[in-house]
Amino acid sequence: MLYKKYRDILYNDTLVDMHMHSTWTDGEGSIEQNIMRAKELGLHCIAATDHIRTDSTYFDDYYNEIKTLSDKLSFNIKVGFEAKVSNFNGDIDVSEKDLKKSEISICSVHRFPIGRRLIPSKAFSSSVSQEIELELSIAALTKGGFNTLGHPGGMSLRTHGEFKLDYFEEIISTCAKVGIAFDFNASYHQEVKEGLKVLFEKYNPFISIGSDAHRIDFIGNATKTLF
Repeated sequence: MLYKKYRDILYNDTLVDMHMHSTWTDGEGSIEQNIMRAKELGLHCIAATDHIRTDSTYFDDYYNEIKTLSDKLSFNIKVGFEAKVSNFNGDIDVSEKDLKKSEISICSVHRFPIGRRLIPSKAFSSSVSQEIELELSIAALTKGGFNTLGHPGGMSLRTHGEFKLDYFEEIISTCAKVGIAFDFNASYHQEVKEGLKVLFEKYNPFISIGSDAHRIDFIGNATKTLF
C-alpha cells in the first residue's frame, strides 16, 4: 500500500520522505545524493517529486535514472512529480503520459491562476489568500486524478503565517472522502501540526509524510519535526 491512514501509522512508517526535489529541477542534490542521504538517515523509502508542467520534456530520462539508481543502490525510491493546480476547475498541470508513469503524483497550490496570470499569494490579503487557496484545493480534490495533495495551506502559511483551522478541516475531510493523501509537510506544517493531528484523528485520511527538501540536509526532517 502506498500510504496508510493516520490512525494506522506506526513509527517505522514515519521513516520515509515522500516529497523532495533534485537537480532535475530546483533542488541542490542529485537523485543519487538524495538516496545516499536517506540511507544515512535510516529511511526505508523516499520519493523523487520534482516539479513538472504539461510541456516538460525531461520525465522519461528522469524515470530511467530513478529506476537505474534504485536497482544499483538497492533502495526503495518512488518515481513522482509535483505539479500545480492549473485553474479553479481543479485541473493539474501535467501530461497524461507522465501522470501514468508516476507512482507519486502530487498536486499543489502554488501561485494562484487568476485569468491568464499566475499571481503569488503575497499579492492578496491574508483572508483572501486563504479563501483562494482553499477553493483551489477543494477543486483539485473534487476533480481528482492524482494521489497526493501537496502541502495544503502552505502558500498562505508561508506568506501570511496563517491558514484557518476550519479550512484545514474542510480539506482534510475531503481528502478522507475522496481517498487522496494529505501531504503532512515539514516545510509548512510544523507550527500547526498539533491542530492538524486532531483533525487527522477525527477524519482518518491517508497521510503522505514529506519534507519538501530542496537541500540534502533537509531530507528526512518530517520524521523529527512532525512526529
